Amino acid sequence: MSDLAHSTAALRRPLERAALAERLLELWEQTGDDALHRLARGEAPREGLSVATDQLFADWVSTSLMDCYKNTGEPEVFALLFELNRASFLQAIQTKLRRSFHHIDAHDVLQEVFLNIYRYPHRFHPDRADAFRGWGHRIARNTLLKFLKGATRQSNIRGLDEEVVQPEDVRARRPDRAVSEAESAEVVNCAYLIYLQLYLVHFAKLSARERRALSLVEVDGVSYRDAAAALGIRLENLKMVIFRGRRKIYRGMEQSLVEIGEHGPSSSPSPGSPSSTLGASTRVGNSTAAVSSVRLGQARILTAAPRVPRRPASLECRKSAPIPAGFRQLGD
Repeated sequence: MSDLAHSTAALRRPLERAALAERLLELWEQTGDDALHRLARGEAPREGLSVATDQLFADWVSTSLMDCYKNTGEPEVFALLFELNRASFLQAIQTKLRRSFHHIDAHDVLQEVFLNIYRYPHRFHPDRADAFRGWGHRIARNTLLKFLKGATRQSNIRGLDEEVVQPEDVRARRPDRAVSEAESAEVVNCAYLIYLQLYLVHFAKLSARERRALSLVEVDGVSYRDAAAALGIRLENLKMVIFRGRRKIYRGMEQSLVEIGEHGPSSSPSPGSPSSTLGASTRVGNSTAAVSSVRLGQARILTAAPRVPRRPASLECRKSAPIPAGFRQLGD
């Protein structure tokens, strides 16, 4: 089948031609293009022109659709233009690719062709019936040449005696970066575990009403109004209870992190303090803990950040960190 057969085969069948006429009438109603209206009735787009053959009719349909899209920018006009010419353009591209030794996907070239048609409609001149066919196939030829030139630049011709080196996969992470990210992720996980444990320790120190209010709002996702009704207090009182509960937790965590930062590996904190409970989890290799400020919610707290050691040390987080009493109480 030739490169023109696909564009005219559907127009030879009465049912497909009737469906095309209906589509053209719909587009005429949207755009008001008189040429589409005349083609829908089987007439030439203008007086003095001829649609005596199926090929002439198909050419005038594509040319008129392109001219209509040029003037209106209607997406549905371009969609019908793509449907009518996709097969012929693809066949022409595949025919030229058979003579090439490069592995190029014909559908990629086709997509680029219609993308160029979509971008530059102002360069089209509907001066004859086959105007769109000639203009479109010139775009297809130039686009294919661009693909072939790009493939030629990428191909490297090596001699038989030349050592072939596998190119580096730029999409994969370098091994040193993967190891660094894995170690950093382990440190972050340990720090997050410390935050959770500290939060649970100081959450357990709140009053029963404060714990109930925070659980309803922050865990169960209950609205403030419903939480106030469940606790039997006014909405303003609930907001104050939640505010005070959060402030107690933040201040308690701040104090605990200060103690963790002050007690290094060489010091021995008092038994029962948060430092003695969580101090083992803050050690990262042979580094000591330094205090840096970060934000947690609306309160500034002090966190234990590792100092840079004098020589490289493996970043390890003690997986057997003791669980605070508050964690066990909440788990029960």
